Amino acid sequence: MLQTGCSQGRLPLSLECQSVISRLQQRHRETGRVTERHRSGRPLATSHADGCFNVNSGLRNQMMSANQLQARLREVRGVPDHTTRHRLHLLAWAREHLRWMRNQWLRGTLRIHFLITYIRNQMRIRSDCRLL
Repeated sequence: MLQTGCSQGRLPLSLECQSVISRLQQRHRETGRVTERHRSGRPLATSHADGCFNVNSGLRNQMMSANQLQARLREVRGVPDHTTRHRLHLLAWAREHLRWMRNQWLRGTLRIHFLITYIRNQMRIRSDCRLL
């Protein structure tokens, strides 16, 4: 549409979208650059360095799966394995209990209720300790 003579200002109006170009131009006029500004809220899931590492690892090792690349990134960043082991333990528990019959669940419900109560009490104790 720009080639047909439509201006950059009218292009977003005709496409019914916000003008990224006009916002970038305005930001360049105000600050002299177009880099991302500091933003509040949750940070990006991966940093720029992590993104570069993922791209380079993927290009170097094209036969690696996404899970293997993720594990390699976890090693580099120093994320402990206990989080992964914990997830695997939960998955094993779910698979083990997948085919339980009703009476087995009724017996297990008392244990689960006890565990939930115990965990809630532990959380309450921890939160009380933080207040002191």
